[in-house]
Amino acid sequence: MIKQVHIRKLLMILLGALLSILFVNCNVAAQLETEFLNSTQGFSQVATVTSDGITTVYISGQVGIRNGEVPNLFSEQVDIVFANMAVQLNAAGASFADVVKLTGYIVDIDGEKVASYSQGRKRHFPSGMSPPASTVIGVSGLVFPALQVEVEAIAVIEE
Repeated sequence: MIKQVHIRKLLMILLGALLSILFVNCNVAAQLETEFLNSTQGFSQVATVTSDGITTVYISGQVGIRNGEVPNLFSEQVDIVFANMAVQLNAAGASFADVVKLTGYIVDIDGEKVASYSQGRKRHFPSGMSPPASTVIGVSGLVFPALQVEVEAIAVIEE
């Protein structure tokens, strides 16, 4: 009989803990706020998720297109990529200083392109700060054959 009482108490404690966990998770989900910026019919350039005054900014892959034109030089495309990235970060109220993760995709990757990409990236991130976590991936192609580089980013800002 004593064992049954202890088992019932234990079950009630476990049930209470489970309900507390579910309640907390429901409250967290209710506090999330999502916004999509610079959207077209196909995708959004920026998605932001805010909770408790912290906003995570997801920037879609930016490419080397300016005014409908794609330059032939890889280094020019890199500069356009980061200029386009600055526009998207600004739309979300962020800057390069807020970027915590970059992922770059380089067509037909080689040492020269990696060096050019690295130089372009350095020009756009504030000196004296730790660089963001970064991954560079070699790919066989991007959405348009003339494109040679694409970069996506994640930034975090506090309101």
